[in-house]
Amino acid sequence: MKLNDKPRQLAVPFASTGDKNNIPDKATQQTKESGNAAYDSGFPPVTMTPISAGGIPPHGKDFNGLMHDITAAIRYVQAGGLYTYNADFAGAIGGYAKDAILAGVSTTAVWLNTIDDNLTDPEGADSAGWVNLLADPLKLFLWQKNNLSDLQNKGTARDNLQVYSQEQTDLKYLAKDQNGGDIPEKPLFVQNIGALPANGTAVAANRLASRGALPALTGTTRG
Repeated sequence: MKLNDKPRQLAVPFASTGDKNNIPDKATQQTKESGNAAYDSGFPPVTMTPISAGGIPPHGKDFNGLMHDITAAIRYVQAGGLYTYNADFAGAIGGYAKDAILAGVSTTAVWLNTIDDNLTDPEGADSAGWVNLLADPLKLFLWQKNNLSDLQNKGTARDNLQVYSQEQTDLKYLAKDQNGGDIPEKPLFVQNIGALPANGTAVAANRLASRGALPALTGTTRG
């Protein structure tokens, strides 16, 4: 089957303005004798018996009623409609099948059924087997209200964003208000910038070149 094989959408259910009968779910003795259709047994045998032998022709209103019910249901589905939970319907079919989807009473829920023969109400006290798809049961999305606290692997996220954690930042950068007091390896720092300590203290500022470059220091140029 291909995408362009999809059938036409039915904007108007069959016999919308025509005469039609309401088709009962179950046949009765009366419907059998009168030749009326029912959903459980269809058209009774009398409608399949020759008129010359006492048969009754099928009723056109029954055909209209049947086709109207079917096409109205098709139109609802084609229009994207979802049904809400119906206890009577659930009981009549023996419970909702696994993977059935129902609309919530409010617009904050779309319910997915995870078990067969499910009679429970997804919004009732016992909602076993139902999960709200709008609540992201598989945790696939981040919730705005959580401010990224729901990230499953924050370390990987930081790497992907090329940012550091608070701990990494504290160990990686110097605090301006410490004036170099938080340098962990001060002798190595002095060596790396090409300065020579004077009696264990930093080189005086007036020993630096005016353009910010360090002078070539020797053992005899200590301040």
